[in-house]
Amino acid sequence: MAGITWLFLIPIVSLVVIGVLVVGTLRKNGWGINLNPVRCPSCEAPLSARRQPVFRSQALLGGWVCPHCGTKMDKWGRVGTSESPSGPL
Repeated sequence: MAGITWLFLIPIVSLVVIGVLVVGTLRKNGWGINLNPVRCPSCEAPLSARRQPVFRSQALLGGWVCPHCGTKMDKWGRVGTSESPSGPL
């Protein structure tokens, strides 16, 4: 009986996850996926797609710290939306 329950839950959970990713991408929030290249909004330096997260929020939701000017940004290239360990910027 438990196996039958899983057969019904797997497609529902999959649709929910896909829905969250699609909505997050359209709204450009932390749950979305950004496939476009990002430039630093302060110094216009291109940022590498291969990144090393500095903060836990960057590791979980994406984001960069510009290697040239030190500007913190989210995965969409918006300033001030990444969180530092002590709180928001």
